[in-house]
Amino acid sequence: MDNTPEKRRRGRPRKTERPEGAAHEVELQLMTYEDVLELRSVLFTKKIDLGKHGITKEQLTRLKEVFELDYDTLSAMLAVTNRALHLKKGRDLLNRGISERLIAIADVFSLGYHIFREREAFHAWLRAPRRSLGGLVPLQLMESLAGVESVKLELLRLDNFMI
Repeated sequence: MDNTPEKRRRGRPRKTERPEGAAHEVELQLMTYEDVLELRSVLFTKKIDLGKHGITKEQLTRLKEVFELDYDTLSAMLAVTNRALHLKKGRDLLNRGISERLIAIADVFSLGYHIFREREAFHAWLRAPRRSLGGLVPLQLMESLAGVESVKLELLRLDNFMI
C-alpha cells in the first residue's frame, strides 16, 4: 500500500496544474473581461477542450471579479459548496463538471456583454426581475443548467429585437 501524502488523502493524487502540452491544446485563458468577451466567437470544440482540461482556481477567481459575483452566488451557480471553492488554491484544477458549468455561465456573460455593449448595463440587467422570465431574476435562474439556457435564450431574443 502506497503511503505517500497524496495517496492518504482520499486515495488519489491531487489534480493540479495542466500536463505539459495542454497549454498548446487549450489557448483560451478566461482571465479578463476581454477573454470573456471573446468567448462567444470561440469554437465549441475549444470550449469542450477547456472543460475537459479544467479551469484553475486562479481563473475562477478572476472570472468572479469580472462577473462581479461573491463566492456565495458563484457557488450556487456552480452547484458546489462555498467551502469546495475555497479549498482550491492557485493552479489547482476544478473538476470537469464544475469547469464545464463555469464555461456555460461565461458563455452567457459573453453574449450579454456583446448585446449590452457595457459590462455594468448587463450586470444591472442580470440582477433585476424580468417579466419575460416569469418575473424571475436572471442571475438567480442561472443556479441551474435549465436556467442558464433560459437566460441565454432570452439574451438571444433581445439581440434579435436590437437588430
